[in-house]
Amino acid sequence: MATQTETQRRAAAQKAAATRKQNEAKRRRSAQKAAETRARAQQSRLKAAGLQAQRVADTAVGAAVSGGEKVAETFKPLRSQAEARREAQRLQRRAATNLRKAERRGATARQRAQRVAKRQRDQALRAVRRNRRDAEKQVRSARQDFERRFDDAQNTAESVLRRNESSASRVTK
Repeated sequence: MATQTETQRRAAAQKAAATRKQNEAKRRRSAQKAAETRARAQQSRLKAAGLQAQRVADTAVGAAVSGGEKVAETFKPLRSQAEARREAQRLQRRAATNLRKAERRGATARQRAQRVAKRQRDQALRAVRRNRRDAEKQVRSARQDFERRFDDAQNTAESVLRRNESSASRVTK
């Protein structure tokens, strides 16, 4: 290995010192940036919590204001006798209107129920008539079949009887 001169050693030491200095500066900047990021995140969390608390407070205040307005609105028409009379008449008209609506709805529901009941009754009657016709057809068919077979059996018996009578009359002659 070759030996270095004093100047070379000094230059190498300066270069190493400069590299260390640059690396330290980089580490410092990185740490500072990380700290700033953490601080911003903390600040964002605090800001979000503050906004949530503000929303809750705004909701409560808004509800109180709305309630106050409703109370004021309720008593406003009752400040004088004429306004109270007008309010009473308005409420009577509204009640009468609601009563008529309820009556119409009831009549509509009753008519609908009557239509459904009539439809079901008519369907049941049609089914009974259809079943009765089918049963009568089956009885008629069975009766015709029985009569046909009975007539066939009677005719067969009569023809056998005639044959036997003719054979017997031949035998007796």
